[in-house]
Amino acid sequence: MKKILGLSAVALVMSTGIAAAANNPFSDVPADSWAYDAVSTLAADGVIDGYPDGTYQGQKTMTRYEMAQIVARAMAKTDMEKADKALVDKLAAEFADELDNLGVRVADLEKKSDNVKFTGTARLRYDDGGINATNTKADKDDSASHSHIEYWIKGKVNEDWTAIAEIEYEYNMKTDSITAYGDSDHQLDKVYVEGPLFGGTLKAGRYGEFSSYGRIIDTEVSGAELTWGDPNEGLSGALTYGRLKHGRNMAGTSFAASGVKNFEDGTVNDNFGIKLGAPGEAGEYTSARLKYNFSPVTAMGVTYGHLDNLTVYESDVNKFSDDGADLWEVGFNTTVADNLTWMAAYSKSDRDGIYDSVGSEVKNDGWFSELRYKKHDITDPGSFAIFANYRNVGALSTIDATVDYTENIKGWTLGFDYVPIENTTIEVFYINGKQVNATTNEGIQDADIFRAQMEFYF
Repeated sequence: MKKILGLSAVALVMSTGIAAAANNPFSDVPADSWAYDAVSTLAADGVIDGYPDGTYQGQKTMTRYEMAQIVARAMAKTDMEKADKALVDKLAAEFADELDNLGVRVADLEKKSDNVKFTGTARLRYDDGGINATNTKADKDDSASHSHIEYWIKGKVNEDWTAIAEIEYEYNMKTDSITAYGDSDHQLDKVYVEGPLFGGTLKAGRYGEFSSYGRIIDTEVSGAELTWGDPNEGLSGALTYGRLKHGRNMAGTSFAASGVKNFEDGTVNDNFGIKLGAPGEAGEYTSARLKYNFSPVTAMGVTYGHLDNLTVYESDVNKFSDDGADLWEVGFNTTVADNLTWMAAYSKSDRDGIYDSVGSEVKNDGWFSELRYKKHDITDPGSFAIFANYRNVGALSTIDATVDYTENIKGWTLGFDYVPIENTTIEVFYINGKQVNATTNEGIQDADIFRAQMEFYF
């Protein structure tokens, strides 16, 4: 390693910290030398210590070991500029073996090994009671009991951009099957990149879209979203454009006279509903949302969403597609007393003239309200929350709402969350209500559901 490299390192380290040079301790570095300030500063700061005879001997060729010592001391600096830090990281990579012999862990190499991080959630769920209100079946044994695991994979693309993916596996306890996602034993729910753009944050790919209070949408969208502002302070907002999963029903709800509607080829389809998108095409979704925090404990949000196309199946031959639907959501949350919070949200679409399995018009608006006492925190064992909510949600007022069993149902819920040990939660709730619109020719069904689940975060 040539002397010029050592001098370059000296100049680099000088730029990273102390501005004023101390008295020069080396007898062979004259005050008029171009390196005088650098050498004096680094000596005072403990980065270099010279030779036992009190000389610096800058004319000598520096060994790799000596260079590694300087790099190691430079790495200990915490007040470097970004450009200087990048140069030190490059030097650390070059002298990685020598640094390892010195017992120095190279931060840049560690960052590379930590560049990809895995986190996730494992869930055990037991459901019992009546129907899922969006389902066409009124089977008392039809439940969502399962064991479920999701993996989050996050990798740094560079200092600003991150690539993110989520993979889910689920074992259905009723069917004794892990093929919970059609013909696959797993599902890639999300894969997107996230980073700064135009003073905001851009997500691009397949990501989770969420309206102001999750009453219009809380599901995956393939597209792009630009957000700006701090959602916990002042005004913030987002613009979204993307596509929703092909073939799914609005609110996941089917309206069918079970087993009596036959297609012309003789097949039977009980899954008559409001499909997102035109026949054979995924549904396009565009939205804009705003949120304003009036204070640290009170906020209000509004979302506008547009579906470009809906296909409505009312019978085997009576199906049509049109220009879609406009949806609105408005809501607020506030702290009404010590440890007591209240939220309420209303959503509505402009669709009408669609009928359920017994000929009643499908409700196109809905509201949801919840009181919550205290707040559980997975890092705080013993913390808990008690909640009660009431809803009356029509299927045409939501694409996919954020709270389980809140689509096409009118009724109340009482439950609690508890953290028994760190990074673990227990949730228990009971729902009592009934369908808003009938999903079978048997008419409106009661919903009587008990859930207990445990989640582990890693």
